[in-house]
Amino acid sequence: MTDPFPSAAPPIVELRRVTRQFGTKTALDNISLTIPRGGVFGLIGGNGAGKTTLIRHVLGLLKAQSGSVHVFGLDPVENPVGTLGRIGYLSEDRDLPTGCGSAN
Repeated sequence: MTDPFPSAAPPIVELRRVTRQFGTKTALDNISLTIPRGGVFGLIGGNGAGKTTLIRHVLGLLKAQSGSVHVFGLDPVENPVGTLGRIGYLSEDRDLPTGCGSAN
């Protein structure tokens, strides 16, 4: 089978064996995911499946308790400017830090 997204470029998003727990609740359990350049993916799952937790790791809002996260080859926690400056995210909850956006 041929690769549907052939590219010599490194992946845009790469998670390797990421685990995240909140108390006794495991939100991400040894998750690995690679999104190549040009790839389009969706996250589907019920409430509590870990979709938002995964996105927060990609955005660098959470640091993986184990495993690694890279966006454009960078760790989004260690280099937020290098990653967030190249991606966009729109939350339905409008959970931006205080001071961002318009007051109107």
